[in-house]
Amino acid sequence: MEILPSQSVQRKVARGVAWVGMASALVAICDLVSLALILRYWATVDDYGTASAVMTMLGAACLLGEAGLPASIVQREHGSPEHLSSAFWFGLVVGVTLYAVVWVTAPLIARAFDAPILTQVSRAAGLMLVLRPFYTTHQAMLRRQLRFKELSVVRVIANLGELATKVGTAVAGMGLWCFVIGPLVREAIYAIGVPLSAGWRPGWVFRPRELVADFRFGLRATGGELAYQLYSNFDYQVVAYSYGLTALGYYRAAYELVLEPVRFVSGVVTTVAFPAFSRLRADRASLVDQLVAFTRQNLAVVLLFVAVIVVTADDVLRLVYGADFVIAAGAARILAIVGALRAMSFLGPPLLDGVGRSDLSLRYQLIAASVLASVFVLATHVGSSSNAIAAAWAIGYPIPFAILARMVLGQLGITAKAYFRRIARLALIPAAGAGCGLLARLAVADASPGVRFVVAGGVVIAVTVAGLVVFEGYSPAAIAKRLRA
Repeated sequence: MEILPSQSVQRKVARGVAWVGMASALVAICDLVSLALILRYWATVDDYGTASAVMTMLGAACLLGEAGLPASIVQREHGSPEHLSSAFWFGLVVGVTLYAVVWVTAPLIARAFDAPILTQVSRAAGLMLVLRPFYTTHQAMLRRQLRFKELSVVRVIANLGELATKVGTAVAGMGLWCFVIGPLVREAIYAIGVPLSAGWRPGWVFRPRELVADFRFGLRATGGELAYQLYSNFDYQVVAYSYGLTALGYYRAAYELVLEPVRFVSGVVTTVAFPAFSRLRADRASLVDQLVAFTRQNLAVVLLFVAVIVVTADDVLRLVYGADFVIAAGAARILAIVGALRAMSFLGPPLLDGVGRSDLSLRYQLIAASVLASVFVLATHVGSSSNAIAAAWAIGYPIPFAILARMVLGQLGITAKAYFRRIARLALIPAAGAGCGLLARLAVADASPGVRFVVAGGVVIAVTVAGLVVFEGYSPAAIAKRLRA
C-alpha cells in the first residue's frame, strides 16, 4: 500500500473534506425537504414514530454485521485480493444471518411496543442487513485510498434516489412505508455504485483464518462505534416505550432538525478523519495540526447552525413541519446546545483508532453508553414528556466528552489550554451572531413566523459568515479551490 508524505496526505484530506462537504450538504437538503413535505402533506406523526421505532435500531445491527472488518481495511496495510475477498464473503454471510434473526424476532419487537404493524416493518427494513455487505468492503478500500470524490458522487445519487422514492411512495398514500422503502432504495444504489467506483470484484475465496488479526483490531474499533449507535439511538426507544410512538414522532422531528444535521456536518470531517489520522500517525505535529483543522471546520458550520436553531427553533419547526410540531421547540433548543459538544467529540474516536488506540476509543464509547443510558432512564421518572430526554442529553453528555478530551489530548501530548486557544476565536463568532439574532427577533416579535425566521435567522447567518470570512479566512473561493486541488 502506498505510503504518502504528510503534506501529500493533507492535500488529499483537504480535497476529500471539500467533496464530502458538498455531498453532505446536498444529502442534508434532500433529507430535510423530503421529511418536511411528507410530514406536512402525506404522512402523520404516528407514521413517523412507528417507522422510527424500527429504523433507529438498524444502525447498530448493520455495524454488528460488519464485525469491524471495514475499519481494519482502512487502518491496516492490505494488498491481497484473497484477503479482501474473504472479508467480503464473511460480511455477506453475517448479514444474511442477522436478517434471519430479525425475521424471527420481529413479532417480539411488535409486542414490546404494542404495535402489530412493527412485525412487517421490521422484516422489510431488515433487508438493509443483506444489502449493505455488497458494498462495505469496497467502501473501505476507497476510504483507504482517500478517494472521497467517487464516494461522494455515489452518495449524492443514492440519496436523490431515496428522496424520489420517499416522496413518491408518500404521495401514493403508503404512509409509514415511505420511511422504510426510501432507505432500502438508497442502500440498493450504494450496493451498485460503490463497487463500480472501486473497480474490484471479490474472488471465490473464503479463508476466515486470514481475518483473525482484522477482528482483533476491527472489533475494538467497531465495538466503540456499536456502543455509540446504541446510546445515540437508545433515547428513541426510551421515548417510544415511556411516552408512546406519537411522542417519538415529535421527539425525532426535533432531533432530525438539530442533531442529524450536526451528525451530517461532522460526518463531512469524520469520513475523512480516520484514514487521514491513520496515514499521519507517525507524525505527531501533523496529527495535532490536522485535529485542529478538522475541529475548526466542524465548528465553523455546526455553531452557525446551532445559533440559528437556538434563536428560531419554534419558527423553524412551524415552517418546516407545521404548527403541531412547535411543541418540540424546547427539545430542539436543548439538543442544539448539545450538538456543539458532539461536533467536537466526533473527532476523538477516529483519531484514537487512527493511531492504533482503539482500546481507548472503545472505553470512551462504553462510558458514554453507560452514562447516557442511565440518565435517559432516570429522566423518565422525573419528566412527563420527551423534553426530559433532551434535558438528559445536556446533563449527561458533558461527562463522557470531558473523558474523551483527556484521552485525545493525552495521546497528542498537548494541553487543553493549548488546544482550545487555537479554536476559541472561531467559536466566539457564532455566539456573537446568536446574540445579534436574538436582538433582531425581539425587534420583530409581533411579526409572522416567516418574517421572524427570515429576520432573526438572516442576522445570525450574516453576522457569523461575515466574521468567518473576515477573521478566519473562510470563503466560497477557498472551498472551490479545494475542490479543484
